[in-house]
Amino acid sequence: MRRHVTGSLGVLVVLGWVLGIGGTGVAAGFPEKPITVVVHASAGGGSDIFARTLAAANDKEKYFPQPIVVENKPGGSGAIAFAYVAGKKKEPYFMVTAVTSFLTTPILRKSPITYKDFTPIANFAFDEYVVIVRAESKYKAMKDIVADARANPKKITVGGTQLGSSDSICAYLIEKAAGVQFNYIVFNSGGEVNAALLGGHIDWAVANPGEALELAKANKVRNLGVFAEKRLAGAPEVPTLKELGIDAVYVQNRGLVAPGEIPEDARKVLQDGFLKYTKSGIFKKYVSDNMLSEAWMDGPTFGNWLDKEHVRYQTVLKDMGLLK
Repeated sequence: MRRHVTGSLGVLVVLGWVLGIGGTGVAAGFPEKPITVVVHASAGGGSDIFARTLAAANDKEKYFPQPIVVENKPGGSGAIAFAYVAGKKKEPYFMVTAVTSFLTTPILRKSPITYKDFTPIANFAFDEYVVIVRAESKYKAMKDIVADARANPKKITVGGTQLGSSDSICAYLIEKAAGVQFNYIVFNSGGEVNAALLGGHIDWAVANPGEALELAKANKVRNLGVFAEKRLAGAPEVPTLKELGIDAVYVQNRGLVAPGEIPEDARKVLQDGFLKYTKSGIFKKYVSDNMLSEAWMDGPTFGNWLDKEHVRYQTVLKDMGLLK
């Protein structure tokens, strides 16, 4: 009888592995259907370009045996997309783009859904923001903006999107480091901010490096400083704010997270496939074209980084008076 039971258990174990239900719940052939990457913002923006470049690269180089489908779910500063993917708990076929708003939106909205409800898959790159003024501006260097702001508190205008966004955090970091106060003007989109800057309606703004360099090449703006530890490889003439005596460093990450509690072997498959992508010529060109800095982090490392950034944003947003 004992021998019969043991044999039966052996058959069940073998069947479990064949059917892909042993321990992890994911078949050995994962993925067996298309993977959906949900973009938390509208088509055409930085996160959309990131996701579609990745999807096109997978189509060409086959990091996975199935295609990556990009789906845009903008709204609520990312809240709609985050809630949608968080609702796919244990499903490894969904991911969402994770940038600054992945952390700040839940903090500001006191959302029941936080970064802890997701599985970090990987981080790919950093955007290091640049201070820009229009080409005709009287401000030739950061010291000019700081001096004017000290002489005229709350008079120098900086444009950005909602309070708590990357723009407003960048402005606050300069205020804190330089001991000044600006007049922060809220616009509905980055496009409106640029239009206001170029029209002379605001004094300065921040932009991601690719955008800043393109505008500078067209002689529409001047780049005064970058929120980075070191100068950008594609713009070595632009000093870091730290070089200029302003201790302000800020990066926006570009990463992907999946729903919570996905099988570990599926997480590893996704992570390993994306690591191959970061070694490709397509990714190198994407980074170069968009003036990004490579910043690969595997899932566990990305998770630890998110923990630290979450604490940092809670502090910064509270100091900004946006949290009680």
